[in-house]
Amino acid sequence: MVDGTIQHDVTEAEAADLLSELVARDSQNPPGRERACAEFIVETLEEWGLDAQLVEEPYEDRPQVVAETGAGSPESGDLVLNGHIDVVPPGDREQWSVDPFEGGVDGNRVYGRGASDMKSGVAAGMFALRAAHEHGVDGRVTLTCAIGEETAEPGTKTLLDNVGGDFGIVLEPTELVVDTVGKGLAWYEVELRGESSHASSPDLGLNVLDGLFSFNDELTAYREELAEREHPLVGSSLCTPTMLEAGTKENVIPDSATLTFDRRFLPEENIKEIDKEIDDLVEPLRERGFEISVTRTRTYEAAEINADREIATVVRQHSHDIAGVDTAPHGKSASTDQRNFVNDAGIPAIIWGPGTSAQSHTVDEWARTDLLVDAVEVLCRTIEELCVERR
Repeated sequence: MVDGTIQHDVTEAEAADLLSELVARDSQNPPGRERACAEFIVETLEEWGLDAQLVEEPYEDRPQVVAETGAGSPESGDLVLNGHIDVVPPGDREQWSVDPFEGGVDGNRVYGRGASDMKSGVAAGMFALRAAHEHGVDGRVTLTCAIGEETAEPGTKTLLDNVGGDFGIVLEPTELVVDTVGKGLAWYEVELRGESSHASSPDLGLNVLDGLFSFNDELTAYREELAEREHPLVGSSLCTPTMLEAGTKENVIPDSATLTFDRRFLPEENIKEIDKEIDDLVEPLRERGFEISVTRTRTYEAAEINADREIATVVRQHSHDIAGVDTAPHGKSASTDQRNFVNDAGIPAIIWGPGTSAQSHTVDEWARTDLLVDAVEVLCRTIEELCVERR
């Protein structure tokens, strides 16, 4: 092992080049096009002399990546860096002023879908792994690049079935702020059945839209009650109606509707209890004669570690020293694969990365290359502190 602090030679130009190449690999999910990006990551890491593998679980046609370096000494820590390589679709491309999958560079920004969420984090993890490999570490540093994060698929969870560690960093966009808690997310579809009739005789039918409009008071009361459930780092619970499908023709009383709720919840809330809350919420609609079914269609669990856990304090201090980042405890209002580390694998993990959270899923999404280079430096110092024995 080479003595001294782990060094890297990443410039903003090299950072821009790598991030641009990652963005240029269209890895939209849905439908799940991660393969080209995964193969590029493995090829690049192997060119750097690292041991990198494609993992064809849980889906053979959508491989994930695992790469590692280090001696694996039991006297030193093992750190897992985690990123997801799937990105949300770009939407209406006419709204973009750049090609979302070109990876264009302008000044200190790389543009394109996934630049901030979260291929800048993946790039930082790749560079840090290279630096750790060139330096040599007593413990182990592992980079996992997962599929399916945007659609709650078991990408990271599957990888962690075979990858262990003492600490984890989920490289989501936080602008180098350390988040130790993330909200949970559940999506619910509420299906209503009424009775159709001609719109000239509405009393002969049972209008599902009338039912939903009359339901506003109950929904408002529930949302006000949720606002009182607060976490000091991520705020209050939420229940937001986000989609409504109803009606077949202008002069036909609609007899069916599907209302979708986005329910954000805190670590102390239980998903089974939330299921019951949503079912109780729509009970007045049943009492008004509508047939109601409620289905939870997607779930991301909430997760939290103590703000004073070692991985949090170490990264927080180095982020402050390198980039002047605030050291106050912080949380993320969105859901991430931190839950797979904390809840499934029992690995204390933070949410932290160089991307800009406000750029996630936006038109003309971009990420800053200066923050990417800073992130590599923070990761190198973190690896030095946690994975290298003191001589």
